[in-house]
Amino acid sequence: HYVKEVRLNQTLEIPCLEDMTSENLSNYPLKWLVEKNGRKEELVTKEPSCPAVYKNSSMLYGQRVHLGLNNSLEVFPTKIMDDGRVFSCHVIYHPQRVQKTSTTVRVFSK
Repeated sequence: HYVKEVRLNQTLEIPCLEDMTSENLSNYPLKWLVEKNGRKEELVTKEPSCPAVYKNSSMLYGQRVHLGLNNSLEVFPTKIMDDGRVFSCHVIYHPQRVQKTSTTVRVFSK
């Protein structure tokens, strides 16, 4: 579990699997979720050799999320409501083998 600090209105970039940079994540399905108060919401899914699918039904993140290089999640602009949210990346190597990392966001104003 990681904590990421970001300033208000800046771009927040969260790596998918920080300790797995050598492994090619584009060969495996993955998804990004956000959690607040126990409720999880899917933000984006990516299947191998297919474009990312954004879940734009989200009122908070519909137009603010983008899948960046190495499948990192980019959120722009960062808002005060992002503080304390937990973003998690799930890489599905096999139905019984899913690797997950979670990052809690702390937003600071200038």
